[in-house]
Amino acid sequence: MNIVLCADEAYAQYGSVVMASIIANAINVEQIHFFMLTPGMSEETKSTLRASVEPYDVAFEIIDVDVAALQGLKAGRFGIAALLRLMMHRYLPADCKRIIYLDCDLLVRSDLSELWSMPLNGHTAAATINLYSSSSGGAQKLPDDYFNSGVMLVNLTAWREKCVGERALACLEREGDNFRYPDQDALNRVLEGDWCSLPVEWNFQPTAYAAVEKRYPHLVTHMASLEMAIRHPRIVHFIGSVKPWHAKCVHPFQEDFIAYSRHTAWPIDSVALASSLSWRERLRLAFKQPKIRRRRRLTQA
Repeated sequence: MNIVLCADEAYAQYGSVVMASIIANAINVEQIHFFMLTPGMSEETKSTLRASVEPYDVAFEIIDVDVAALQGLKAGRFGIAALLRLMMHRYLPADCKRIIYLDCDLLVRSDLSELWSMPLNGHTAAATINLYSSSSGGAQKLPDDYFNSGVMLVNLTAWREKCVGERALACLEREGDNFRYPDQDALNRVLEGDWCSLPVEWNFQPTAYAAVEKRYPHLVTHMASLEMAIRHPRIVHFIGSVKPWHAKCVHPFQEDFIAYSRHTAWPIDSVALASSLSWRERLRLAFKQPKIRRRRRLTQA
């Protein structure tokens, strides 16, 4: 089971949390083969990452990517590491024919073998629809026509044959200035009509809570699946600029991410996070606690 992540020096520690959560929930750990693509990280960080998975019977490779071809492309706040997935076919082994791609700002809560074995039905990739609020929907396509690229199941053979990465990079070069989510927008453009939808619990996005609570009209046909995802999120995706390692995070699964970080070389200190807040920020978070607890209770253990 080939699992691909992309991380620079700053995100290596969060990629480590993702791997820890995958290992903890795996039924057959020995089937896992991690590939981490990086635009560059220190040898010390690489050694620490390797040591973090060494006690488990998993394969792990860190691959340095030559990012010269990415210079000048718009990556926005996501950084150059976010574009590495567009080049993964150049660096993964030739016999690597199927992969699961995962962002480093998520948490796995289920064995990934079920996702790994899902049929692609002749498509190059599978992904979940990208959830957005009613207020931001005007600038986006209909939900069923646009996917979130944070979790993807990919037929890498077809990806190579159809030059998906090269076409996405060319698309970024031509139209990157108009893209809000550079790599994701480019992949949606290139894979239009060539992707199938995954159940939303495999890329559980925080907008699901508001969508169900407020019955967003543009997601009304997805309500049953969103309610199921809230009860049984398989992969939790911390979308947005505020992440679970930030003090201002109000995501119901922040504590879970912090708990898994304690199984890595970079444990997150929740006490230090709280102490870094001003009293106004602490008061704001205190008022949000009932909503956080209410939303978390919707998830079944």
